Amino acid sequence: MMDLKTGLEMLALESSGERILKLEKFIGEINLWNPRYGLIADGEDIVGRHVIDSLSGLELIRGLRPGRLADVGSGAGFPGIPLAIWMEDVEITLIERSGRRSGFLRNAVLTLGLDNVRVLEKPVEDADGGEGGFDVITFRAWSAVDDNLLDSLGAILAPGGTIAAYKGRRDIIESELKSVSRRLSSKEIRPLKTPGTGDERHMVMLRISD
Repeated sequence: MMDLKTGLEMLALESSGERILKLEKFIGEINLWNPRYGLIADGEDIVGRHVIDSLSGLELIRGLRPGRLADVGSGAGFPGIPLAIWMEDVEITLIERSGRRSGFLRNAVLTLGLDNVRVLEKPVEDADGGEGGFDVITFRAWSAVDDNLLDSLGAILAPGGTIAAYKGRRDIIESELKSVSRRLSSKEIRPLKTPGTGDERHMVMLRISD
């Protein structure tokens, strides 16, 4: 199991203060409720596989300068809650269709005092992007990149907005992108630094043509 402070230091992120206290509290909430809600697989390394993986994309997402961000299929709150702890000035919506997991997320948001986060208990197809849509939509381990995904997310994405997907091996990503027929105005595959896991991780950054 990765040590939280070590993982944060390897990402060149602060490893003390209020943020790490919130992360530790969040990890405690997952450990407390996981037996009942099945938030993550038993025995998984919460810090390395989930927390640090989520924060590995922080600087890329910050670079997009989002005012409003949606985390789709948020599940146990990854990557949305770790990102929210570091990006207090961004309005973040956790979209999760499961009632049990949405309940966990609402409790976690309240427990951590995350005033910039709301939970939307709906499938993404029924979600509302609000006035103007989301500037950035992100997800982990939720869907392949295909036309169905782009149709669903495009409906709640702001004009000129970016889909920022946490994905694995580059060859699998490239295969998925070849199947996309919808016109993209830009696409990038950026490597992510995920210390201690040994996994090959990338962020796929897509913009849909108007």
